[in-house]
Amino acid sequence: MKDYYVILTGSKNNAGDFLIKYRAKKLFAALRPDRDIVDLDAWKPFDQASLDLVNNSKALILLGGPALQAHMYPGIYALTANLDDIKVPVTTMGIGWKSISGNWEDTYDYPLSASAMQLLRKVESSGLPMSVRDFHTLNALAFKRIDNVLMTGCPAYYDLDYIGKPVQLPEKLHKVAFSLGVSFIESPSMEREMKAQILRLKDYFKDAEFEVVFHHGLDPDTFLKSHGAKQVHNQKHNEFAQWLNTAGVAYVDISGSAENLVEYYSEIDLHIGYRVHAHIFMNSISRMSVLIAEDGRGKATDKVIGGMLVEGFCRYKNDLVSKVINKLFSGFDRYLANPAVSAEIITQIKYGARSSGHRMAVSRAMIDSNIVIMRKYLEMLP
Repeated sequence: MKDYYVILTGSKNNAGDFLIKYRAKKLFAALRPDRDIVDLDAWKPFDQASLDLVNNSKALILLGGPALQAHMYPGIYALTANLDDIKVPVTTMGIGWKSISGNWEDTYDYPLSASAMQLLRKVESSGLPMSVRDFHTLNALAFKRIDNVLMTGCPAYYDLDYIGKPVQLPEKLHKVAFSLGVSFIESPSMEREMKAQILRLKDYFKDAEFEVVFHHGLDPDTFLKSHGAKQVHNQKHNEFAQWLNTAGVAYVDISGSAENLVEYYSEIDLHIGYRVHAHIFMNSISRMSVLIAEDGRGKATDKVIGGMLVEGFCRYKNDLVSKVINKLFSGFDRYLANPAVSAEIITQIKYGARSSGHRMAVSRAMIDSNIVIMRKYLEMLP
């Protein structure tokens, strides 16, 4: 066996999480063929065998997803009770922040627990650059005085077959996909707007096949095995699917693997919706996509690749009074949904056709530029 890296990944059910490691492994194979990859589940604590596996590797890489959170360690990366048990360099690859309001000023005092900072200091002491997926995450770390960070973008941005190639608009839209967000689970106003968007866009694209896409699984048994206590999450998704049935709107569940996502969106002419990794994938293969940002993960893509993006809400109530009311009363809506989303989507698509894909070309150029930094990061790994 060649020297190897151990990557810790968080893919359980969400198709986007699977895409991250799918694309990361392809990058390693193409750009670091001198290393094998051993993939471990991030949420499982190391036993002695996995700890030995890590300590015999060239580096431990914490991979992808919105992993920069207050409970980063041990909530996302379980690792070991004593981080000193890890003897090899530790770094990150394509991790991102998680903020609902997603405003730039939220990066100035981003909440991280003492244990999360302990892990980040462990990473920092390794001497390797950290890789993050957007500039918001880079700035959040900078304000924690962690500076050895490169904005590589998410690994899922990079399909090496498309780097440097021009974008091409489809002559005709045969199939349009609308990816469903998750904010509707807690927000009645976001749910109303999502349903209104689906109905209006289905009518607008009446000459094309139109389908709603679930990235989280609808099957309760499969979902709960992956996500435990999030029963309401699955219940709300199934209620939404029932509404789609009543409204006569087709839908599909692509959860469970990267292959499902890749195969599905490779046949789509236009993606519209809330799933960040649907947007990332479509841009990676130079296809049309409009992202509706429902949190900071979505908003942050604008600084990374530009392109077509609509903010799905006007405001998220994050003041102390709203937090208290939310704890005391179920059904309190902290979102102020954006009622102009559908109109803005149509405006952006019309401009795309009129300008021969101007904003798509901007995204393509930015992805082609960002991969230079991803290459640099991979070259600096031991």
